[in-house]
Amino acid sequence: MTFLSPSVFWLLGAISIPIAIHLLSLLRLHKVEFSSIQYIKELKTSSIRKIKIKKLVLLLLRILIITCLVLMMAQPVTKGFMPGWISAEQDSRLVIIIDNSASMSVKNGEKSFLEQSRNLAMTIASHFGDNTNITISQTSPPKVVFSGIKNDQELRNTLKTIKSTASHDKIWETISANLLGNSVTEPIRECVIFSDMMYLPDSTFLKKINELSEWKFYFVKPDPVENNMGILHASPANRIKTLGQLIKLDTRVKNSGLESKSNVPLELVFNEQRVGQVVSQFESQKEKEFLFQAYPIEAGILEGKIDLPKDSYKYDNSWYLSMPIMDEIRCGIIGSDSEEIAMLEMILRSIDPGNEFLKIDTRIQPNLNRLFLDDIDVVLIHDPSAISNESVEDLDQFLKEGGGVIWFQGNKMNSQYDPELFSKIGFPDIETLVKSGQGVFKTDISYESSDIIRDIKVRDISKELPEVFKYAKIISTPNHKVHLVLNNNDPLLMEFSRGSGTVFYFSSLLDLEWNDLPIRGMVVPLLYRLIILSGTDEINTSAVLINEPKWISIEDSKLKNKWEVISPSGIVEMIVPEYDKEGIMIANTNELGIYQVYSNGQKFTSFPTRLHYKEYLQDHIKQSDLTSIFGSENMRWLKMENNLTKIFAETRHGKSLWKFFLIAAILFLLAETIIGRPSDSLMHNDPE
Repeated sequence: MTFLSPSVFWLLGAISIPIAIHLLSLLRLHKVEFSSIQYIKELKTSSIRKIKIKKLVLLLLRILIITCLVLMMAQPVTKGFMPGWISAEQDSRLVIIIDNSASMSVKNGEKSFLEQSRNLAMTIASHFGDNTNITISQTSPPKVVFSGIKNDQELRNTLKTIKSTASHDKIWETISANLLGNSVTEPIRECVIFSDMMYLPDSTFLKKINELSEWKFYFVKPDPVENNMGILHASPANRIKTLGQLIKLDTRVKNSGLESKSNVPLELVFNEQRVGQVVSQFESQKEKEFLFQAYPIEAGILEGKIDLPKDSYKYDNSWYLSMPIMDEIRCGIIGSDSEEIAMLEMILRSIDPGNEFLKIDTRIQPNLNRLFLDDIDVVLIHDPSAISNESVEDLDQFLKEGGGVIWFQGNKMNSQYDPELFSKIGFPDIETLVKSGQGVFKTDISYESSDIIRDIKVRDISKELPEVFKYAKIISTPNHKVHLVLNNNDPLLMEFSRGSGTVFYFSSLLDLEWNDLPIRGMVVPLLYRLIILSGTDEINTSAVLINEPKWISIEDSKLKNKWEVISPSGIVEMIVPEYDKEGIMIANTNELGIYQVYSNGQKFTSFPTRLHYKEYLQDHIKQSDLTSIFGSENMRWLKMENNLTKIFAETRHGKSLWKFFLIAAILFLLAETIIGRPSDSLMHNDPE
């Protein structure tokens, strides 16, 4: 037990008053005349002894009455987290940290966790002394929103400015930034954290834990969410995205609430039109996977959304998609002679007989001194004799801007190519030319889940794999993804990236002297897939996490255009291109949804934002987890509830006991009154 106002103990000196009265009464002598002293001895052994005991009891009761009243005024409390008389009489620092990240927007009844936190923070701050310096900080983005004393009128207004965001909280970073530093000099230091506390501190915070030993922490967390369904992930199962190709979306959904849910509809929307729906049942804390399949509605940028019904948490109810659906690809063919070009052109014409989809440009160029690829989406390079440094630079720039390359390697060695083709762009080193002699090299799929070979439109893929008579033996690296491999484990077809561009590399020529791929049924659908994959620029439409910058690549001819970005809520922002890097950087991505990018008023591209993975609802960390870090003597664990202010006060200073001492004083007073009243049997009237 401790006392909030120990200075009133000087009033205990009032105990001397009944003691003094008692002692003085003992000194007073009463002269009583007796006609006979016959009963004096009997009176001494009975009545006088009772009177003395009664006086002592009355003295004790009066002392107890005064003592209880003084103890009551001293505001006694049980042992609390902070000694009350210390925190009341010394300068102190209070830091309140409010988590305003996405997960704190969860509704608990009519109010969100954030709204409850703001209200409780105000009432808690009012219980601190006038000597307390108060700092209030939010986590998303980390920012001090108030610094002053509790009587400052701006305190309440400032709390209202803390708004809910769709961003990830940086709770531990915010704690470190506010608690560590030379600006904190007060001897009493307390920190109240309002957060759902789903993640433990990282190693950076743990290294500073010893510096926080002088602080007292109160962690205030809400109850688990009862009603919530969330879309954890959705991604295309296939890379080919054209008007005639089904788009397959692997979707994972979890019931993170405490209630089981039945008849939950899950909808797929393409360009504001519903194209798919499933209805399912979800047990609490269980996940399910679904496969949506739908044809794109039109060419261009396809914007999609997967939706769940509204519940307590809005940010995980939708998953946004943006995908380019190709309507035209500008394809260039560069070969050593007209026969090579004719072979490749014939295959491409088979893909698009009406010249509606592929725009083909051919060049005879055995030595690649310069490459002019400004108006090309995909270039097929067949058996180059040599490549200069200037061509390597052109190729590198082309790939960085999202272009695609399909390369057929002949019998030329590394020495005939500029070294930067291998060191800078990442082409595989060529060891030697290998010939099969009297036999052939069989081909196999490198792995079953190859997104190039999978679902290729041929009757029996195993019978359509080519036989190879001659190839360039190359050295692959972990950056090279092998799709087709020979039966001696040498790669035939591999894939690698440079910048936002893609390279598909064949170690054998498209020539009947090298292999029989030109007459295989798979050659047309295979090259069709490679052209689509390498010609589709998905970098501009790829998703970013909320508040992460987004880079949009732009062709040189469009850099001087007027560029605008429209947020999901309709906010329009002008963006100035970075001319040296040929693109625009969009820094403000703080909304969940799809951002539209316009060039001279025409839609150029779009991209979705993603909720941070740490903002999906999951189990809260336990009190024991934090106790092992901060120590039980330096932290308290509280629940976010309506009577939190009272619980906080009792936790901080202990439970108030003044009522107990007041009741005790009243009882002692009643006892003193009853015992001290005159006895009727002893009272008599004087004779007249």
